[in-house]
Amino acid sequence: MASIAKIQDFAQEYSDNLAEILGLDVSIIDHNNIRVAGTGLHRQLIGKPVPKGSFFETILKTGRPGIIFDRREGSKKCRNCIFNKQCTELATVGFPIIKKNKPVGVIGFIGFTSRQKKMIVEHSGSLSKYLQNISTLFENKLSLEDCQFHEQAPVPPKSYTFDSIIGTNAKFQSLIEKARKISKSPSSVLIRGENGTGKELLAQAIHYGRTGINKPFISVNCGAIPEHLLESELFGYDGGAFTGAKRQGKEGKFELANNGTIFLDEIGDLPLSMQSKLLRVLQEKYIERIGGNQIIPLDVRVIAATNKDLESMVKKGTFREDLYYRINVIPLHVMPLRERRDDIPLLLAHYTGKYSLILDRGIPGMNPMLEKWLMNYDWPGNIRHLQNVVEYMMNMNETDLLDFDDLPEYMKEDIIIKPETQLEESMGLTELVSECERNILLKHISSDSSNIDKEEIAKKLNISLTTLYRKLGKHQIY
Repeated sequence: MASIAKIQDFAQEYSDNLAEILGLDVSIIDHNNIRVAGTGLHRQLIGKPVPKGSFFETILKTGRPGIIFDRREGSKKCRNCIFNKQCTELATVGFPIIKKNKPVGVIGFIGFTSRQKKMIVEHSGSLSKYLQNISTLFENKLSLEDCQFHEQAPVPPKSYTFDSIIGTNAKFQSLIEKARKISKSPSSVLIRGENGTGKELLAQAIHYGRTGINKPFISVNCGAIPEHLLESELFGYDGGAFTGAKRQGKEGKFELANNGTIFLDEIGDLPLSMQSKLLRVLQEKYIERIGGNQIIPLDVRVIAATNKDLESMVKKGTFREDLYYRINVIPLHVMPLRERRDDIPLLLAHYTGKYSLILDRGIPGMNPMLEKWLMNYDWPGNIRHLQNVVEYMMNMNETDLLDFDDLPEYMKEDIIIKPETQLEESMGLTELVSECERNILLKHISSDSSNIDKEEIAKKLNISLTTLYRKLGKHQIY
């Protein structure tokens, strides 16, 4: 089986990308307690074992994640580490990398500065969830390596759970906590939100939060099925019920979802003729197949979703009022991406890592100005839109840095109109000066900076060579 050491280049590239986007240092160890990737002070420790009794060693042994909020206050988790007194880490959050139910490594965010420590303390819960997503990514990468070497069948994708959902925005987290609370309930749920906001992902998380992985989750797009086929698709039919019917009959979606969940997406597109039949099934909790006379009892939780204004449709008579109240027992609203812009860097990092796996290439960095511009973009298609843009950019990019040139053409038109004003409005004077300084340095330092005469550049910029190196380090230009 492949170990993390076998994907060391991937691990290091991913660590560098995470460190640049989140502003935290990253460290990864394998099953032998060897550090295989790291940033900041841990970069120089790659290839060396972690100290005996260290926090990461404990996580590897127990398979349980952990957090140290302040090592200097004498954390019990560091007490047995042989380098406890010399350690310069201020705060740490670590998560095991699991493969076949066994810890095979650890990944963690490290805080060496007071700013990094504050970020870990204030966002520990969200960072832990994010590390769990990254752990799953590494597990899938290792499984792909096994497939290549042993010609095994690909591992099926995991179902979405609450831990799969990415976002640290306070209002968004409040929605997730509300969804967690009602996940164990059999009550009907109505998820509202624009297209591309992740309504089905949330529906799956609610389902698996209640039933685990062994119960069915059946998804139906009410707007994608022709009206004359809807009844047979939802409720099934007996053999010979109509011309063209299969001799053995067919189970409907409700029957397939029995003892689990049926997700009725785009329920606002359901024709009135079907709304009354759906209401009857929800009230009576049984179905009869078309052409059949047998009553089939149901134990099905209904989660519906729509981006339409059902209240207006009820007033106009295009959506039944009694059905509206039947499905709207627990309403949830998924906010558009433009209302949680602070989650965009996390999503960018996630999808960049995802498509680096799919495209079998290294993980590129991202121009900080591009990242800030993407945070100010309105994203009319929401998360699905962002995912498609990242996939496009990863296909177009041929360097180790995603930049404005990699954007789809329709987005490039907006760059001319509004990026500068938007960026200036969102950045303080210190940020603007820092970005200006970084861009000037980038103009003088190529990607192959080892062949550049830095002393000559220092003279051109009228600064000392020491100052140049300090500024290059500050902006992570190597």
